[in-house]
Amino acid sequence: MKFKLALAAAAIVGLAGTAQAADLGKKAPAAANYVKVCDAYGAGFFYIPGSETCLKIGGYVYAQYGIYNQSAAFGLAYGSRRGENLISTGARWNIHFDARTNTEMGLLRSYIEIQQTIGSQPWANAFAGASPVSLEKAFIQFAGLTAGRATSMFDFYTGDHLSSIYETAHSDTIINLLAYTFSFGNGLSASLSIEDPSTGNGNSRRYDPIGLYGAIKNPDYVANFNVAQSWGSAQVMAALHENTSPFAPTKMGYAVGAGVKVNLPMLGESDTAALQVAYSKGALSYVSPDWYNFGADYAATDFFVAGGVIRQTSAWGVAGGFTHGWTKTVSTSLTASYASYSQPTVFGVDFRQFDVGGNVTWTPVTGLSVIGEVEYKNVDFSVASALPDRDAIVGFLRIRRDF
Repeated sequence: MKFKLALAAAAIVGLAGTAQAADLGKKAPAAANYVKVCDAYGAGFFYIPGSETCLKIGGYVYAQYGIYNQSAAFGLAYGSRRGENLISTGARWNIHFDARTNTEMGLLRSYIEIQQTIGSQPWANAFAGASPVSLEKAFIQFAGLTAGRATSMFDFYTGDHLSSIYETAHSDTIINLLAYTFSFGNGLSASLSIEDPSTGNGNSRRYDPIGLYGAIKNPDYVANFNVAQSWGSAQVMAALHENTSPFAPTKMGYAVGAGVKVNLPMLGESDTAALQVAYSKGALSYVSPDWYNFGADYAATDFFVAGGVIRQTSAWGVAGGFTHGWTKTVSTSLTASYASYSQPTVFGVDFRQFDVGGNVTWTPVTGLSVIGEVEYKNVDFSVASALPDRDAIVGFLRIRRDF
């Protein structure tokens, strides 16, 4: 009996050895390629499997509900618009992709941001109804170079509140550009940029309400010097903008500006205060793109033509804002600006503009914000223009989820 058991055991061992020998001719299964966290560029990045590139996917969704004061809101336009809406609703989705790779020559980065809006407004514009899916930003950065669609290198302070309807007086433009940034260390940098004025968001660098502009011959040339340190940041900037017309020889316009933003940890962890000034001649959008949005009402344009000569308009503006965190979940923001627009004396349609906007934001959980905001605009025309002064007010509620 023991002899039979021994033979059976030997047979089992032999079969196991044969199976192991057969397995030697087979390839081992591939190791699982798990997604790994990439902490080199901050939270949310992960390694794309099989590469050294780190990717972050994010975005937001919001719903918005607004109400307008009829006599004031439509007072910005000529004539009567009493048949239009007094309320508006809107919804937007946005998604962005940020891919970064550390190379021997520096950081290689690509960024894509797309979105779509559907809603109503109290006047007909690009946001009424369903808008097409739009490419907000798309750029490549490498060793100081920025190429593609990005924020203008002139822009610095763009307001503390949402400015959903009425922009305060500052430049806030996404545009096609080719730029290079020189980094000097200790938070100091300088940028030179070539920007296409026909591609600003809403064509804010190229709006022509009265049909004076000619073909684009040259891009805008933009430069800035920036410092960003623990106390906050500051920037000085300048731009050259060509004025062309089929009715007169070309003339160069320009804009200059300076701004500062200061962190105020003594008041609150997230508290900041900002101030910015700008002046332009023949380049209005560098002071306030909002004049282009309402350009047909203001007849606000970079220049006029008289006697076969381009006569440039001039403008200056000052804007400031403050954000204070009352608790970890409640904060308030306020932005105010004053701007002045002067046409050549032969035309005489000058005006001054005051804007203020403020909101309260409640963040009950991470990624969810409930925002109530009020915006007010006042336009005071010169006596010589014979135009009535105008103002507008809007209030809205926005519910936003960021991820």
